Amino acid sequence: MEKYFVPTKGIDSWKELLSDPDKQWKPSYTPYELAKSWEGANNLPSSVQRAFEQSDIPLLENVKVLYGFPEYKVSLPGGGAPSQNDLYLLTNAGGVFLPIMVEGKVSEPFGEEVKTWKGENPSIGEKNRFHSILELLGLDEDEVLNKRYQLFHRTASAVIEARKIHAQHALMLVHSFSQQEKWFEDYKEFVNLFGVKAKKDTVVGPVDVNGIQLYFGWVTEPIPMKSKEYYYSLFKTEKARSLAKEIDHYVYEKSTYRYEVEDYHERTNNGVRTDCIGYVSRRSRYKFATITSARKACFVLHLGKRLETEKAKNMQKEIDELLGHVYEESDKGRLTPGEVYIRLEWVDTLGQITRFIDEAYNLRLQ
Repeated sequence: MEKYFVPTKGIDSWKELLSDPDKQWKPSYTPYELAKSWEGANNLPSSVQRAFEQSDIPLLENVKVLYGFPEYKVSLPGGGAPSQNDLYLLTNAGGVFLPIMVEGKVSEPFGEEVKTWKGENPSIGEKNRFHSILELLGLDEDEVLNKRYQLFHRTASAVIEARKIHAQHALMLVHSFSQQEKWFEDYKEFVNLFGVKAKKDTVVGPVDVNGIQLYFGWVTEPIPMKSKEYYYSLFKTEKARSLAKEIDHYVYEKSTYRYEVEDYHERTNNGVRTDCIGYVSRRSRYKFATITSARKACFVLHLGKRLETEKAKNMQKEIDELLGHVYEESDKGRLTPGEVYIRLEWVDTLGQITRFIDEAYNLRLQ
């Protein structure tokens, strides 16, 4: 395991530590949101500070971060690959060391359940590893089979680091960015194994785990939703920005189906805010139109991948001819079947595209 660490140069330094940065490093994804929250804090993020204050635990009254180590690997008993923790904090808590293992969460679960991870025929190495973790945490195998395996890793990491620096205390902290606080129940069931009742936005404990006073915490810091003005501002020209506002006004105030439209912008996808202004009918669960930041900012009509792929191709061709531009030449990314793309910079008036918006709405009702 690495023994030497260097200071960060901002949140992009955290990106370099990821196993798959192209996939993992995006707004509304755990690594990005965790880095933004902790790197931007003078000491503790405000959400964490409030949770510590609400806990009424003397140890947490004056916590100062000494060092933080993103993507910190801890070798676990029993061998195998180390546990890669989202963030390890070495803190001074009123004059004593308090190591904190932070597990960030947006929408993804805490890994597999133990029974799934083990399977029917676990290897000798897997058996030894898990039995060693249970022994370290003072737990019995029979009571943990339906609990999430990742939580055992993170908690064991906190205890191991406390032992390493001869600290008497340790904290396993879940930092959730989910609007719906997804997976709290899994965390709650895990904490219950130690005879402690889990609570949101606070720290509970301690419990004695092999001589270490162990605490558990859950902090919620919902990702703020971007305003409609933010998405309008992404278009390159003032004409396109104005047209984006006109589209929104048309759908909600002028269209024949205006009373049936619901704002998809308020929704989440697996706990993550949608990256668009989306429009959906109350009579259908599917979006029929989107003003999106994707594809260098554009307007998308959703006709339906299953039923209307050919219809979408024909509509795209008709719109391209009407606007005098071929959309596909401006976007080298893979286009989604059943979708029609419009660069608002190419549209002169809203009237050029309203009939296509209306048609997309009606097709989605099918």
